[in-house]
Order: sequence, then structure tokens, then C-alpha cells
Amino acid sequence: MQDERGLLFTSGQFAKLCSTTKETLFHYDSLGLLKPARVRENGYRYYTASQFFDFDLIAVLRSARCSLSEIREYMAHREPHAFVQLLRETERKLLFEQRKLEKMRRTLQNGRNAAEAALAGKTGVPWLEELPQGFYIATPVKGEMNTVGDVVRNMQDHITYCDQNQLGEELAMGSIVTKESLLQGSFWESYYSTRISQPVCSPWLYQRPAGLYACMLHKGPYERLPEASYPLLLNFIQKQGCRICGDAFETDLLSYLGTENEEDFILKLEIQVERL
Repeated sequence: MQDERGLLFTSGQFAKLCSTTKETLFHYDSLGLLKPARVRENGYRYYTASQFFDFDLIAVLRSARCSLSEIREYMAHREPHAFVQLLRETERKLLFEQRKLEKMRRTLQNGRNAAEAALAGKTGVPWLEELPQGFYIATPVKGEMNTVGDVVRNMQDHITYCDQNQLGEELAMGSIVTKESLLQGSFWESYYSTRISQPVCSPWLYQRPAGLYACMLHKGPYERLPEASYPLLLNFIQKQGCRICGDAFETDLLSYLGTENEEDFILKLEIQVERL
């Protein structure tokens, strides 16, 4: 169709040109984002070729996570400085989303690595291993921890802190038992912990020093850890001519998979040691 403004496309033709649907064009029209250049008496809508660039700009901004209200505001008051500001704000949002996606990717990768290590390892058999420096967010355990309520409250406090501060790259939560507790024969957690890839500014930043560690995979309910795996690992440390010189780090490897049988839970226990 031709008129004084040049070639006009029907809504169907224009939708095909833009690789979209007529329903999307109608939706954009109702929102005031992209109105047809002409509407005939019978209600038929027509678009100009130049409006393709308007649609393309809207599509790009939508892909960049701009809200429809932001796009509508700009389309209604087009101005170079406003366009630069819109692109700058859109870039900021994209960088934020990019960081979130990268963090999610690392979390899933760490979860996969943990599950593979649990499935490939032999449980109940201690070994010595040189471990690199590691970093954690570790929130101190509060209260007597003698009721389920105390445990849940401490776990919730830890998870809330990590979530609010976008910290942690593990699917599951771990725990730390201090050297002082170990030497006193107490194996209950002193901190709840979440591993991070690098140090951050946080009052709860905790470091696992690089060095020699006595390690073991504990299989079964967490409640059996103090009476089953800790004595076994401590005996191994003594037989290896070593002594405890640091904390114990407990890393949950499988329970986040949602298995109904607690006997299938696998946890890696690492105690820093030194040779006598």
C-alpha cells in the first residue's frame, strides 16, 4: 500500500519483517510503545519501513532487561542525552545480571565437583592431603545448640547473611570446629560456613590456611560424625606421627541432592595437622 508517506506495511507484513507476531505489535500499541503510522476506518493498522528501527530498538532494550515503562518514557521523549543515560543504566543492569549468572555458574560447578568427589571417593578411609588456602563466610554458633530450634535459628541466620550479601558459591552449607574445641574433645560445630572463591570485606571472613590436612569422607547422618568419624580420624592422625595444629572443616557433599535416606549423606572432614 502507498500513501503520501511512502510504502506502508500491514500489521501482518510488518510483524514478519520484524520477526515478531501481530499480538506483540498490538501489545506495544496498547502500551504506547509503538503505534501504527496509520489506522484505517475498518481498524486495519499500517506501519512504515522506518518504524522497523523503532521496533528493533525496543527489542534490543527489552533483551537488555529494560522495563517497558523505561522504554515507553524514552520513546515518548526522545533526546540524545536521555538515550545515553538509558544505555548507561541498561549496561549497569546487564553487568549486575552477568555477575549473578557467573556466580550461579560457579555454584553449580562447585556442586557438581562436590558430588563427583563424594561418589568417586571411599568413605571411612582417612588420608593426608596438602590443601591450598581457602576462604569462608563463617558465622559463629550462638546458644547451647541443644535443641532443634537452636540449630535451625543458627542455620537460618547464616543463610540469611550470605543471601543478603550475595556471598557463597556452594549449594550446601558447611561447618567449622575450632582447634581449641578439638583439643578439648568437643566436635560440635563452632561456626556455620560457606566457601567463597576469594576474600571479601566481611566481619565473618574466615581463612583455611594452606598446609597439610588429615581428611576423610564421612557417610551417614551428621549426628554420628562426633562418635564415628572424628575418633577414627584422630587415631589416624596419631598413627601418622602428626598432631592437630588447626581447625576442622566439614563440607557437605551430597545432602543437598534431596536424598530421603540419611545413610546416603556424605561429608568431607578436613583437620589441619603438622608432623611431629
